[in-house]
Amino acid sequence: MILALEPPEGVAFNFLVLFLVVLAGPAIMSKARIPGLVGLLVGGWAIGPHGLGLIGQGNQTVPELGHLGLLYLMFTAGLELDLGVLSVYRRRAIAFGLAAFGLPFLCGFAVGEGLSFTTAAAILLGSLAASHTLITYPLVRDAGLGRDPAVAIAVGATVLTDTLSLIVLAVVSGTETGSGSTISIFVELGVGFVALGVFSFLVLPFAAKLTFRRLGPDRSVRFLVALIAFLAAAALSQMFGIEGIVGAFFAGLALNNLVPNEGQTMHQIDFFGAAVFVPIFLVSTGLLLDPSVMFELETIKYAALIMLACIGGKALAAVFAHATLKVSRDEAGLMWAVSMPQAAATLAATAVGFEIGLFSTVVVNAVLVLILVSIIASTLLVPVFVKRIGLPDSVDTDLGERVVLAVHHDHPSPVTVKIAGAIAQQDSGVVQTLLVRHRGNGPVDRQATRGLTNLAVKEGFDGEVHVAVDRSTAHAVVHGSTGLGASIVVETDLETDDSPFGIANWEEAVASTLEVPLVLVTVRGTDVKRVVIGPMHPDAVDPVAAEFVARLARSVGRTDVVAITDPSADWVKELRSGDLAIIAVATFDLIVGLPAPPAGATLAAVPAATLSGLRVMHGTDKP
Repeated sequence: MILALEPPEGVAFNFLVLFLVVLAGPAIMSKARIPGLVGLLVGGWAIGPHGLGLIGQGNQTVPELGHLGLLYLMFTAGLELDLGVLSVYRRRAIAFGLAAFGLPFLCGFAVGEGLSFTTAAAILLGSLAASHTLITYPLVRDAGLGRDPAVAIAVGATVLTDTLSLIVLAVVSGTETGSGSTISIFVELGVGFVALGVFSFLVLPFAAKLTFRRLGPDRSVRFLVALIAFLAAAALSQMFGIEGIVGAFFAGLALNNLVPNEGQTMHQIDFFGAAVFVPIFLVSTGLLLDPSVMFELETIKYAALIMLACIGGKALAAVFAHATLKVSRDEAGLMWAVSMPQAAATLAATAVGFEIGLFSTVVVNAVLVLILVSIIASTLLVPVFVKRIGLPDSVDTDLGERVVLAVHHDHPSPVTVKIAGAIAQQDSGVVQTLLVRHRGNGPVDRQATRGLTNLAVKEGFDGEVHVAVDRSTAHAVVHGSTGLGASIVVETDLETDDSPFGIANWEEAVASTLEVPLVLVTVRGTDVKRVVIGPMHPDAVDPVAAEFVARLARSVGRTDVVAITDPSADWVKELRSGDLAIIAVATFDLIVGLPAPPAGATLAAVPAATLSGLRVMHGTDKP
């Protein structure tokens, strides 16, 4: 008897087909020198209801998972955005955001009027053309241009363009369906944005810090906290009629400083995004494609006009950026390519327009053509402009990008830990703890590394504990921190002698050998109640050093920050318990003669010369 086999179906089969496309689609397209993103779209069509029908018309699992991928994409964009760069170019980001919204909106409205749409439908078409989704941003980031000012401007402008587009969508939907007056809709949106802002920027960071410190040793906990954060923000935004992608982006911005780009949590987020969530979103978009109706003559006519409005309007915004925002022609081209893809808000506006009777099926199919063409065009154009721009000869390093805390035992001073954490937090960086030993110390006690790991969790560090053993402590500091790619080294509690900084002639050698700044801390206190900025030696007067000292003082200090102008060394004797004195010196030799600070006070010194060339201050935006 021959068994009657059922055709494969169900969740397991759906996911099998889905992940086969995620695996094979980009690989096949890459063989033909076509970007892998195109393979995901084409693969989605192939397995969808308009292709082989492996995933049927009524399937909701894959589309819903794809929507999760879209939220994930916007969340990671907010996490990875360099807020320091954005703070410098915030005015330009706002200007470009208004241009990237306003010009396509006007073009889309004009197309709607030309096609004899109603005024409401024309306005909705304009908002549809004005939005964009950062689908190709990972290509730019992976190419090393994540910190490029033009990229920061384009990414920062996204939240403005999409927010304005979704506000227009909410107003049109509310007025057309009679669910409320325009004033009541704006009030609801205003309350929603206030609630979303309070939740994202006050509640989320506090809850994340608390969870990280109590449950942080398990890496999966940090990843789950990130997932919960953007899903909660997205759900809250939808309660007030705001699209979930705005909430997800806000959650990313809120956790930006808590999830450093070089940390383990960010590596996990990037991995799952690149391997699972974002590819599934593109595949789910491909499921919507129906070539039999998308390429009919009337659909193509509508699609051509809508593409002209959308892609042409974004091109006009890029021309505006080149003309007024001091970006090069190639950078403006990259801004155009990054802001071209249509997906999230575009699909939302189209679905709402169809449901309330403003858009016909022809318009819906034309928009799907727009989505397909815009994603493919952006995918092809981004590498072209990236190649033209190229990587800068030297990339400015954020001072706190990768802080190495060099310690000799498993219980460093809380003051030293605060200094390392403050430097890292200013630049959304990570603190890597380095336990340094020379060979004469014997084997490393595992209990010591375990204690340092617990300390890192308690302080919210997203780094790891490393061990460096060398023929001397100095060599261990230099080789260990260099191997970790340190941007600055904070050193404390190492070999000591009778001098206040424990200098045994080798700290100067370490400072001169390292290619990054070294902050040397001598600890006689356990808390910081007041920060004192010591007088700079005449040979150490340097604007960058002065800015570093002032910035560190502001970030560590809880109460008063006092500047000392007395050029003599007597100010050290006047320190009191709970004081942290920060000074910039030309060389460490200059502080050997300083008197020992009183009990309970702490001194921290940094050679000014080692700070030159580092990006320790972000400046101002002067377009």
